[in-house]
Amino acid sequence: MKGREEDDTALFDQAMRDVKRLHHKQTASKLARTTPLPSLPESVPESADTASAFGEELRYLRPGIQTSALQKLRRGQFPIEAILDLHGLTSAEASIRLQHFLQESQRARQNAVRIVHGKGYGSIGREPVLKARVRQLLQECPAVLAFCSAPQRDGGTGAVDVLLRKAKNA
Repeated sequence: MKGREEDDTALFDQAMRDVKRLHHKQTASKLARTTPLPSLPESVPESADTASAFGEELRYLRPGIQTSALQKLRRGQFPIEAILDLHGLTSAEASIRLQHFLQESQRARQNAVRIVHGKGYGSIGREPVLKARVRQLLQECPAVLAFCSAPQRDGGTGAVDVLLRKAKNA
C-alpha cells in the first residue's frame, strides 16, 4: 500500500504545482481551531459511508456532486416534497416500495424527499434492518445525488432526507 500512497502524493503534488496559497486572517483563525480527524482503520474500504460505519447518522454524496448540495440538504434548505414511511414492512416489501417511491418522486420532479425507516427497535435483536437496506438501495439508485439523516425533530437517525437528480424530459 505504501507505493500507492507515494503515487497519490506525487500526483497531488504535480496537480498543485501552480497553485498559490491565499493568505488572509479568516483562514488562519479557522485553521488554528481545527483539530485533525482520526485516521480510519485500514479495514474500512475507501468508498464506505464512514459516518454510518462509525455511528448511526447516515451521510452520502454521489461522486462528482458538490459538497454544498449535501450541506444544504442537511440544513433543510431543500423543502421535503414527499415522505415514505416504511415502518412495519419486511426488507423485501420496503425495497419494492422505496424503488417505486423514488421513481415516482423523480417523475413528479420532486427535488427532496424523506424516507422514514425507523431505528430498528421493533426488529429481532433491535438491529436497524431497514436502515441498512435503505442506505444500500439509495447508494445504488442513479437518481439519488445525496442523502443524510433527517433533523432530530423529523425523525433523526430513524429517517433519511434524499436529494434527487432532476428527471430528464420525457
